[in-house]
Amino acid sequence: MFMPESMNKKIPKSFKLFASTVEVVFDNTQMSNESTLGTADCYKRKITLCDTYKGEKLKKDVILESFYHEKVHMILDSMGEHNLSANEKFVEIFAMLIRQSIETEEY
Repeated sequence: MFMPESMNKKIPKSFKLFASTVEVVFDNTQMSNESTLGTADCYKRKITLCDTYKGEKLKKDVILESFYHEKVHMILDSMGEHNLSANEKFVEIFAMLIRQSIETEEY
């Protein structure tokens, strides 16, 4: 498992939901036989991402999209909102909006 240097500033190694710490890891081997770029395991409190797909290096924006997508799954599952978490269209749009709101914050 590894965390690419370029991702350190945008994707955390962990974050908290309620009283639990959610670990975020990069593991290309776990995704090698799947057509997915990330997974969220609510029971293990772990998000796994990859930075390559079918031998190709993924762009930073694609990895960030995957992170926010999996984070929304983790949040919804932690809330017990499993039906919403299973709605991929809802998760994808919600993830895009969360990312946009965070990345465009002004202080």
